[in-house]
Amino acid sequence: MPVSRKYTAYRKALEQLKLKQLDVFRYKDHDEIRVLTPDRKIVLIKLPKHREEMTIDEFVEHVKKALA
Repeated sequence: MPVSRKYTAYRKALEQLKLKQLDVFRYKDHDEIRVLTPDRKIVLIKLPKHREEMTIDEFVEHVKKALA
């Protein structure tokens, strides 16, 4: 599967939460995602591991928890 399609599901999951993905920073053991919220704030969300190692549901739950 091409790399661009592999991550599309995660970006679409963010869009369903009314967030816009700005950047993704990949480290050797985790990802950090910079998102724009509906109230125009930029938030950096640190994930516990790489996105592709998480299910979409796991990813969404972690993002919600980080924004709370």
